[in-house]
Amino acid sequence: MTSAFETAAQSAAVPGDSLVLAGRPLRDYAVLEETSRYAEDVWVLTPAWLRADQKTVRLDFTLLPPVMVDVAKPLFFALLTQDTPPGELPLAIDSVRTYFGCVRRFLWWVHGRGRTLRELDGEDLDDFHREVTALRLSGGATRCNRRAVRMFWAYRNVLPDHLGQDPLRRPLWQAWARHHRRTGGENLTDRIPEQVVAPLLSWAMRFVDDFADDVLAARAERDAIDARPPAGPDLPTALAELLDGFRRRQRPLPAAPARLASARRGDAFPSTSYLARLLGYPVHRLDEARQRQMIAEAVGDVGVDTDCPLAHAPQGQLEGRPWLERISYYDVARLERLLLVSCWIVIAYLSGMRDSEIKHLQRGCLSVQQAPDGHVYRHRLASLAFKGEDVRGAEATWIVTAPVARAIAVLERFQPEEQPYLLAPAPSSRYCSAFPVPDSNTTNRDIAFLISWISTYCDDRGRPDGIPRERGRLPRLTTRQFRRTLAWFIARRPGGAIAGALQYRHQCIQMFEGYAGTSDSGFRDEVEAEQALARGQFLAEISADEDRPTLVGPAGAEAEARLAEFARHTVFDGQVVTDEARLRRIVARHDPHMYLGTFITCVYNPERALCRTSNGPGDGQPVLADCQPLACRNTALTPANYQALSGHLTKLEGALANSDRLAAYVRHRLEEQHRETAAFLARHAPETAE
Repeated sequence: MTSAFETAAQSAAVPGDSLVLAGRPLRDYAVLEETSRYAEDVWVLTPAWLRADQKTVRLDFTLLPPVMVDVAKPLFFALLTQDTPPGELPLAIDSVRTYFGCVRRFLWWVHGRGRTLRELDGEDLDDFHREVTALRLSGGATRCNRRAVRMFWAYRNVLPDHLGQDPLRRPLWQAWARHHRRTGGENLTDRIPEQVVAPLLSWAMRFVDDFADDVLAARAERDAIDARPPAGPDLPTALAELLDGFRRRQRPLPAAPARLASARRGDAFPSTSYLARLLGYPVHRLDEARQRQMIAEAVGDVGVDTDCPLAHAPQGQLEGRPWLERISYYDVARLERLLLVSCWIVIAYLSGMRDSEIKHLQRGCLSVQQAPDGHVYRHRLASLAFKGEDVRGAEATWIVTAPVARAIAVLERFQPEEQPYLLAPAPSSRYCSAFPVPDSNTTNRDIAFLISWISTYCDDRGRPDGIPRERGRLPRLTTRQFRRTLAWFIARRPGGAIAGALQYRHQCIQMFEGYAGTSDSGFRDEVEAEQALARGQFLAEISADEDRPTLVGPAGAEAEARLAEFARHTVFDGQVVTDEARLRRIVARHDPHMYLGTFITCVYNPERALCRTSNGPGDGQPVLADCQPLACRNTALTPANYQALSGHLTKLEGALANSDRLAAYVRHRLEEQHRETAAFLARHAPETAE
């Protein structure tokens, strides 16, 4: 056992005045000599966090058992200075903070057992592992706790007290790792249900396209009121003129927001603070007896309103009527918040960008490509990407659609000229941080605020397009879910108004032109993973259906054989595997490489695929853009495929019925396509029961 003297001596190997962020890149304003030192109880890591969207990051060693501080400090000093032993990877600043929480859990557990790290045996490590897994954390959180424990073995050369054995050699730890292997590219974030994302996106786009002008006009009026100079040197005279104006227009005096409920009951509580703003005087000047008497007399003449309406009349329309009757001075800040988060939602959901990438959008980030006639055919969005990149981020470009471009245009109008970040909070916001843009937790709260506003707005007006509740509660969404949901919809392209309105396939094509910058978004991988799962679900269902018609076509027999083999892994006792995680693993290992399309089902074999010239021999997927379905031997037909082709043949016949109006070349191509399609359907007609 290590003595207290030995522990103190080893801990002293790191001088107390050592700078814990030495060697780390710092923010421009940071001075290394002013950053945290080893002997301090709290290490502030914020200067080494280079992104614009994060709260203060620090390690507070007072939260650890006092006897364990001298064990933890050398570990985190090594992590921060990136003095990593063989086999250990350097950690980013946010990861260091995450592991601090896991280390804290472990050290309190050790302290509760009254032991040192060296005294822990294999059974102790197994007990801690069981306790962590019993918490039912996510796989990533459990891995983090496991790695935090192992650090006390991996970094043993710099620690005064460390584990006496490698936890990963324990059978229990190995068994957990085998059953919880990482699945590359798999996104386990819950997607947003269609019945939620459809109205949410619709309302967000309304704010961007229809309501933004009203919000910005109301803000301009509010700011002009706040900047008013005194109406004149004589306050009583100026107040009398203001009150006479209310009398002439027969308008009630503005109501104090805090007294709104009382005002509705008939109590008179005029807003002296708002009247003072209209006069350009400080509010305390209206507390004098003469001014109070003048206001009371005006209340007797015209009464008190229910709020403090601005002069701007809302112009945005909902079904031919203004979306708001009027806008209150005190509602402007809330409307700014709603507009800002609406722009975030439109960008996030229609671009596939991560929250950190959106938060780093700056003025001038949008560029367009135009045809000679001025038509804009491509919008490019530039920002910084951080996933898998340097801590400072890498420049990257996204291909986006027109709604995203309109949201960017609104944000550039929303932000003051001197503010480069488009997602910075409004100047009137209560947001207070050393960082120019809010973090994801703040955005999560703003999304919840928008959902609540939509629900209240629709309930008050009897509208059917609100956000549906689940078990009586409104949904709580996170920034991570939007990218995941977009990938799901692109892969599935389900029916319904939202799918038709957004043209997910078009969205897919545009975004799949790729990150044109130095970073790979990984979004294509997420969509392809969703497409693989969708294929697996469909193939599992039809392979389990014993009453379905047999697939026909050149590859019909091979399709049936592949389905039978796939059923061996997905159908048990007549029941199809429905667990998504399990089905993902099955598809990854036993993919039958059958790709369902509207007109044909591709039973992919690269050796005979006519699209392989573009795709390259041996590739695992067909290139659908180069598909030659009527000539390729990989083609199979489901009943739905046969019906779709028959319907296409009928449309060709309708077009050829008016062939006299067609150009000769067009008529020839349609006749040729009709002949080939009819012959193909005749050769591969499904068998009918006699």
